[in-house]
Amino acid sequence: MANYHISKGGSGWKVQRAGADKAASTVGTKAEAQRIASGLAVKSGGGEVREHASRNGSVHKRGQIIDSDTHGKPDPKGNG
Repeated sequence: MANYHISKGGSGWKVQRAGADKAASTVGTKAEAQRIASGLAVKSGGGEVREHASRNGSVHKRGQIIDSDTHGKPDPKGNG
């Protein structure tokens, strides 16, 4: 089981396994990064996909986790 993080990196979006030094993938759109991260989490036996804010806003700071979804295993909160 592995968790993956999605964040803005340079001109694209990075998909990175939790604790890894390098990105598993860098793509042009956030939607594509979400699809890849979900697939990687499922292939690893299930895990969380966490999205980080790409810029400072009125509510979130850059890098702050703004969304987290469970993929490939039962949701620990029972939401799906």
